[in-house]
Amino acid sequence: MALSMTGFGRGEYSNSFYKVRVEIRSVNHRYLDLSFRIPRAYLILEDKLRTVLNESLSRGKVDVTVTIEPSLESEKKVDVDWGLADGYVNAINAIKERYGLAGELSLESLLTMPDVIRPAENEQDLEVLWEAVRPALTEAIEALLATRKREGAAMAADIDNRLTAISALTAQMTERAPVVIEAYRSRLEKRLAELTLDVMADPARIATEVALFADRSNIDEELTRLQSHLSQARDLLKSKESIGRRFDFLLQELNRESNTIGSKANDLALSNIVIEVKSELEKIREQIQNIE
Repeated sequence: MALSMTGFGRGEYSNSFYKVRVEIRSVNHRYLDLSFRIPRAYLILEDKLRTVLNESLSRGKVDVTVTIEPSLESEKKVDVDWGLADGYVNAINAIKERYGLAGELSLESLLTMPDVIRPAENEQDLEVLWEAVRPALTEAIEALLATRKREGAAMAADIDNRLTAISALTAQMTERAPVVIEAYRSRLEKRLAELTLDVMADPARIATEVALFADRSNIDEELTRLQSHLSQARDLLKSKESIGRRFDFLLQELNRESNTIGSKANDLALSNIVIEVKSELEKIREQIQNIE
């Protein structure tokens, strides 16, 4: 299935203990890269969040923001970090003494020091907390996957159209290939005639030269492999699994065959068709970069 790696999902859940909101944003990335923004008091949740997301997503740079509000007033407490406060006071006094500075440390100044006062860590059991977070996370993931699926379907339709265009171009190359040999024979005979030699050119030698040219410029195998890769690409678009990496490999093979045909072409019309094929492949490659 063609799933875009770009998407957004939000989920919310509340019970008698917590009100939770989870937001997930994702963009394209070679691997699955998870980043979390979780309140400091609830960092213990990260392992559980990571496990669930690893089961749901394969690729993408994913940013997860979790907001948790205790529902009970009794939960809304703050802690004083006395050790940190003592450290700030001692450091300030040491600075005053070292540099002979005057001034008194006020309560207001101390309260502005980072982390001296912070929300109290929640005393609820992790499982109780997870029971509130899990539904919000599930809803966010489902919303994210829905947006990724919609965008992926649009990209898959565009890719399928381009594969159809490449198939038509491949058919044109198949029709053109025999013409190239006859055109070479005609050019060779014309050039020999223009030399106005005293003796006629040896037909056997001309036939040999044409046969050598035909062998060097034969693209039958490349055209067969090209059609085979195109068929595999269409089948891959219908797969229910992640297709990004496998499709990227197929694109490399399609490009390789196109390049080989271009190098063997010895014909302007064939070369122009190859250029069109490579243009379509590049547009597909741009789409595939954002497919999981």
